[in-house]
Amino acid sequence: MNNETYDFPTKGINKYTTEYIRNLQDLTGKVVLDVPCGDGRASYEFKKKGAQVIAYDLFPDFMLVKDIQSKYADLSQTLPLENDSVDYIISQEGIEHIPNQLKVLQEFNRVLKKGGTLLITTPNDSQAKVRLSNFIMESDLWKRMPPTEVDSIWFAEDDSSKLYYGHIFLLGVQRFQSLLSFSGFKTTKRIKTDSSTSSLILGVLFYPFITLMTFFGYFLYRNKNQHVDEKSRKRILYERVLLNLLPSTMFNKHIFWEMKKEDNIVDTVSKLRKMYRN
Repeated sequence: MNNETYDFPTKGINKYTTEYIRNLQDLTGKVVLDVPCGDGRASYEFKKKGAQVIAYDLFPDFMLVKDIQSKYADLSQTLPLENDSVDYIISQEGIEHIPNQLKVLQEFNRVLKKGGTLLITTPNDSQAKVRLSNFIMESDLWKRMPPTEVDSIWFAEDDSSKLYYGHIFLLGVQRFQSLLSFSGFKTTKRIKTDSSTSSLILGVLFYPFITLMTFFGYFLYRNKNQHVDEKSRKRILYERVLLNLLPSTMFNKHIFWEMKKEDNIVDTVSKLRKMYRN
């Protein structure tokens, strides 16, 4: 790496991803996939740690780091990488733009080595103010209209049928966790990000009610789905109760989770099948 330095802004979610990468041990010999890589700020930090960085984006020209080459790749398509070929994947603010998010995570599973680390950031559609906004008009912000074709197509390629969608596929923590479980990933860390003042106020006001109704729903539902063994059923449902009540779920503006690849897709499907009684 040359001696050229870059002073990328470290605010918002970038403050937390930058801090996370800087606190990692030396990564010499490790391969990191950064997709979408954007201007290269995460790639740059991983490169400083000694990692070999593979950078992909729909718009490779956005890359600002001169000694890192960004190449074209579409997250909604197959990544041009071999199976089990990377040690880390970082995907910042990308998955909320993709219609088939399960396919994205399965593709991450394919290229990541077993035990490898997946880092994903995305706007938090489970924070308190978003829940209220969805109640009012199915929007992530009360002063915004719901997603429409007016504002949900951000880019359209010339002479192509491809569209780049905006925040029309936002994820709440519960659906995100399910998609990760279906894709062979175990969540190992949920990292605090900036809190929304509105969510803090609403969360404090409604937290007792949310807690009561969350446990009420759990006790009503825990004995349903008898085709799944009782131990697995109650464990999974109770984990979701706790996830719903986490401060990071209620208050954080962004989801920033660290996951580990536990199994490939075939083994993951096999494990899920074993939960079901014959």
